Amino acid sequence: MPAVTISPTTEALQAIRDRINSGEAYCLPIRAKLSEVLIDPAEEITDLRCDVVDDGEEQLQETIALEDNTSHQLRVWIRAKVQDLSSDTIEPLKLIVRQVFQRLNNYRTTDGRVTVYDIDTDSKQTPDKALLAANRLFVAVINLRVEVGEI
Repeated sequence: MPAVTISPTTEALQAIRDRINSGEAYCLPIRAKLSEVLIDPAEEITDLRCDVVDDGEEQLQETIALEDNTSHQLRVWIRAKVQDLSSDTIEPLKLIVRQVFQRLNNYRTTDGRVTVYDIDTDSKQTPDKALLAANRLFVAVINLRVEVGEI
C-alpha cells in the first residue's frame, strides 16, 4: 500500500473538482474551485462561480482492510449574479446545473478510489427563487455522497 499523501476528504474534493473542470460541453464556461469555508449563498459575487465544499465525513468500518472506506457529504454550489430575470438569462444557468449533475452522476475515478454513490439537487427550488428575486443571485446546490477507499 502506498504512503498516504492527502486526507480522504481532500481526495474526494479534488476528484469532484477535476471531473467538473474536465468537461468540455458545458453551455457556459465554468471552473470549479475547492472551498474550505461554509458558503454564504447571498455572498456578493460578480461572475459565474462553482465551489466544491465538504459538508461532513464518516468512517465506514465495513472491511478488514488496513484503511476502511470513508463517506463524504459534498456540495457543489453554482452561483451567478444576474442582471435581469428573463428566461434568456436564467435558462443557460439552469442548463449548466443539469450538465454538471450529469457529469457527476455515477462517476468513479479511473483508479476506483473515489465513487459518487448518491447525487441530488438541493431540496429547495433550483434556482433558489427567494435569492433570485431579492438579490438577483442565481443559486443552485448539488448534494453528493462520495466514498473514498480501496477498490
